[in-house]
Amino acid sequence: MIYIFLFIIGAILGSFYNVVIHRLPEGKSIVNPPSHCPKCKKPIRWYDNIPILSYIFLRGRCRYCKERISPIYPFVETTSGLLLVFSYYKWPLVDALVMYVFFSMLLILSVIDWRTFILPDILNYSGIVFGFLTSFIRDSFSFYESLFGMIAGFFIPLLIYLYYVKVRKMEGLGFGDVKLLTFIGATTGVYGVLSAVLLGSFFGLLYAIPLIIKHRNLKFVVPFGPFLSLGCFVGLAFEDYIKILWRI
Repeated sequence: MIYIFLFIIGAILGSFYNVVIHRLPEGKSIVNPPSHCPKCKKPIRWYDNIPILSYIFLRGRCRYCKERISPIYPFVETTSGLLLVFSYYKWPLVDALVMYVFFSMLLILSVIDWRTFILPDILNYSGIVFGFLTSFIRDSFSFYESLFGMIAGFFIPLLIYLYYVKVRKMEGLGFGDVKLLTFIGATTGVYGVLSAVLLGSFFGLLYAIPLIIKHRNLKFVVPFGPFLSLGCFVGLAFEDYIKILWRI
């Protein structure tokens, strides 16, 4: 029952994350006005705002104008619920809360980056501060790990960024990604940074290969933030197995 309860709480929080995802890039308040249909502007009633279920019952459309509702909404709510369950299952209570907040911020940043190619500074900077400060209260993570993680998370991608900008005269890695990796390092250490970069590059390549074949050139833009976040999550989720393989 505890996992069901946690999933519900996570889905409810995911509903709020959707508000942040859709309003923050546009500079809108995340408090006012209340939730409404972006097309007909009708306020969304509470029974049409139940995470996941309302989307299913409404068949993905506004009750009033029948405008299609983005599947991003139930995706974020479902993912948030699963992340809370996973965090509680894998880590002690304090670490579980820290990691859930961390994963939630990665989720928000990833969806925003996917939609707008922007990684908001307010989330990256607050994430860096959050990761550093919480290192003092966590059982399985130290202040030094956070510090070294921030250094690695900043300088490793910074060198990549400068190489592309100065040598190849193109932006191969956005500076927002550098800040994101600093945030990842502050919360997960050097291991999290390496997981994000290596596994994230692998996942990004898997996504890009069909696009390269389709367009028959390399002139297209792919947001890297979601793949960095996915790489970090997979690295942490399967950390024990990856370290065993690394020793082999």
